[in-house]
Amino acid sequence: MHGYLPYEITKSVEAVISDPQLAKKVIEAIEKGLYSIEEKAKEQKVIIKTELKDELTKELVTKDELKATEERLRGEIKATEEKLRGEIKAIEGKLKGEIKATEEKLRTEIHKWRADTIKWMFIFWLGQIATFTGILISVLKLMLK
Repeated sequence: MHGYLPYEITKSVEAVISDPQLAKKVIEAIEKGLYSIEEKAKEQKVIIKTELKDELTKELVTKDELKATEERLRGEIKATEEKLRGEIKAIEGKLKGEIKATEEKLRTEIHKWRADTIKWMFIFWLGQIATFTGILISVLKLMLK
């Protein structure tokens, strides 16, 4: 254990204590005390390290816990995905029904419009034929006179 204390401290103790034997005993006592303190510190270091590891292990998530959480979340995502797909299909069905109903209404309106147009065209052409016939008869009467 000799040489455990720094040289300056050893020389300071020897300068203060004039008896070399007593100075040597004081230095040895200081060295023993420091050695004892270091040994206790090493023991405490192991204990603190173990306690810290145990505490961190409690705080941190293990791989198994992480896997379980991941699987649970995957299940929730899949269930949500299926639910959304069902809702989308329901909305698609509803929209298709509404589109078909609108399409049928438009077809009905177009047929009505066509029928009206044909009716008015027929009336127009009858009027044209009647007018033309009238003019023709008038011209023929004038020519035969």
